[in-house]
Amino acid sequence: MSVPKFGFSAFLKIINANPRPQRTSVHKRCGPSTGGYDFHKSLRHRVQQVSFHGLSRAAVLASTQRISRLSERNSAEQALKQFFLWKDANPGEFEQATPLTFWSPARLYKVEFIPDFMTQIGDRRTAIHLWNTKNPLDGRLVRAVLSAVAARYPVENRPDDIAVLSLKNRTLYRWSEADRDTRALGNRLLEMLDMQFATARAELGLPASPDLDGPKPRPRP
Repeated sequence: MSVPKFGFSAFLKIINANPRPQRTSVHKRCGPSTGGYDFHKSLRHRVQQVSFHGLSRAAVLASTQRISRLSERNSAEQALKQFFLWKDANPGEFEQATPLTFWSPARLYKVEFIPDFMTQIGDRRTAIHLWNTKNPLDGRLVRAVLSAVAARYPVENRPDDIAVLSLKNRTLYRWSEADRDTRALGNRLLEMLDMQFATARAELGLPASPDLDGPKPRPRP
């Protein structure tokens, strides 16, 4: 069984969840991976098209009508409109940004941070991940997690700032806004989730480490 890996939106969702749904999510992550359906892939694809591939806003918005699921279509359309409003208020040029995947402290899961773009915010080149999930975000928790991401970026590839842009209300949560206590909280959140995974693995009768999940090779005769 492979090591559980969170996309960054999924990671934010579980960190911001109440204890019971958080435990349920961790248990599910300990089971066999089913791949799942990425509800927001269509939105991210369209943001990339309009940001880096020269498509017009009108064409990108019109293309949402080809999304078969009504809820996904409506979500992508509304999110794009919010994104365009935010972009009009922040008219800097967009660049591609380097993604980052890192292990949890106990190596029980991985986190994948993929910025959707990088742009100049004030005097900082800021790598931004888009959030379009209906679940509410706690600003302090978001900045704490962003601090954990920033601490793991190789210095030579690290942007000046790292942020999450919520397309529900066009709020930008920035790593640079985190105070000392919030930055320290980031590592504690990673460790807390490690404890959740360790408990779930014990309850499910799994080995202590995902490295021991797979079948062991038979010894040679």
